[in-house]
Amino acid sequence: MKIPDPGILPRSTCFSFTPPEIARELFFYLTWCGHYYCTGNYFIRRETYPPMLLMYVCQGAFQVEYRGEARKARPGDILLLDCSEPHYYQAEDGLEFLYAHFDGAQSHPICRHILDEQGWLLRRENGAAVGDALREMVSFYEQGGVEGPFESSMRIYRILGLLLGPTPREREAGGPVDEAVSYIRSHVGKKITLDELAGIANLSPFYFSRCFKRQTGFSPMGYVINTRLDQAKILLIRTTRSVEDIAWEVGYASSRSFIDLFTGRIGISPTQFRKEHQSHASPP
Repeated sequence: MKIPDPGILPRSTCFSFTPPEIARELFFYLTWCGHYYCTGNYFIRRETYPPMLLMYVCQGAFQVEYRGEARKARPGDILLLDCSEPHYYQAEDGLEFLYAHFDGAQSHPICRHILDEQGWLLRRENGAAVGDALREMVSFYEQGGVEGPFESSMRIYRILGLLLGPTPREREAGGPVDEAVSYIRSHVGKKITLDELAGIANLSPFYFSRCFKRQTGFSPMGYVINTRLDQAKILLIRTTRSVEDIAWEVGYASSRSFIDLFTGRIGISPTQFRKEHQSHASPP
């Protein structure tokens, strides 16, 4: 598609998409994607625009203002903007970038989660993989490719997975994190501390907590609590032991604190959980 915006050079490409209703209801969907070569005359200033915007800087630089910050994006940088918020970006001469505008079910909350956790200018070890995924996307459409809403949605999910998942360095730390998880599971009824788990992983408590959450989705101590509750569920369904005994088995000296925690996290008391699940066929 020819691009009339000032500052965009003729060899640039872009594609516009109208999603089917099922994509709007169930999936992520693209609204625009492209590969731009720019002069310093290219800029965008908006108060609001519905979709999210993901950009990868190949060459040159962007001046970007977003969420009260002014920053320069350089080659290898990733920009993630929820465009429903005010934003401004200005090219410098020689800028080349890939981009995708997307929207859809839970796209705004997921992007805001990334923004809150990592910021909007991302400098990641796996940044080139994000650029490769965007390049592959644009190339697919340049070659006349056609795909259904699910396949298109999966492209976006895979890219966001690169941002949400562990970096290569954090994957290397996955072995020690796995050891910590194994320790938690085999010591459900014991007292476990963050320092103890970080020591098993041979990482600082701060870096261990970061790696652990990326790999499991939970903080280390949150994972300890959930592991205890999961073991308690099994004991409630598969045994006739008292709630007091089960509380002690999974590491709680006070049955009252266990009952309060279980009820708060699961939504029903241990006794109600046992009654509801024992009235159905037990899982194999």
